[in-house]
Amino acid sequence: MNFSFEKIIDISQPVDEKSACFPGDTPFSRKVTLSYESSKIINLTALTMSPHVGTHADAPVHIKGSLSPGSTADSSNDTTAGAMSLTAFIGPVAVIDLAPSKAGIAASMVKEKLKAVSERVKRVLFKTADTINFEVFEEDYSYIESDTAELLGQLGFVLVGLDTPSVDHIRSKELSTHNVLDRHGLVWLENLDLRAVEEGEYFLVALPLKFMDLEASPVRAVLLK
Repeated sequence: MNFSFEKIIDISQPVDEKSACFPGDTPFSRKVTLSYESSKIINLTALTMSPHVGTHADAPVHIKGSLSPGSTADSSNDTTAGAMSLTAFIGPVAVIDLAPSKAGIAASMVKEKLKAVSERVKRVLFKTADTINFEVFEEDYSYIESDTAELLGQLGFVLVGLDTPSVDHIRSKELSTHNVLDRHGLVWLENLDLRAVEEGEYFLVALPLKFMDLEASPVRAVLLK
């Protein structure tokens, strides 16, 4: 079986020491543990960062359960990043262009476009930004309203993503959208970069790393056209 794609579009945000970070979370930093100059052979580094820096997928344990040793939310089930099924992270996807917008994405805004998506497409990405400053955490951003999360579940979608830091508003105390998506069995991607992407249908590849003890994972997300 042969597969060919005209174009690979990288929709991942860059990650370095200047990358924006959710307030109070751990930013990216690195330490050179062995340099080529000293070893004359190789460079080695160690890194520290929250798995929510840059483009990433949240896992169910981010909003429920425990990460304590011996808890029910461990690598024996599908609540951690490394134990999630990969099925939803690969496949046909629709990109819906709402840019520029910093408003909540209500069901009334996207209902008709979601219903117009091909039946084979069960993944959707919302484009809300024409420009992104990767070095500044902007608290005024577009997010997914809980009624849209309900609609996605009712329509049988398995993945949703957007180009902002969270599917919920930063001031949300209950993370209602996170919880509605999880209840319907959807997975979600945050901090995408969709600036160069036109509205339409693509093939998505955005695999979380196999971190068995984490509540989220960075992804290298690409669209294949």
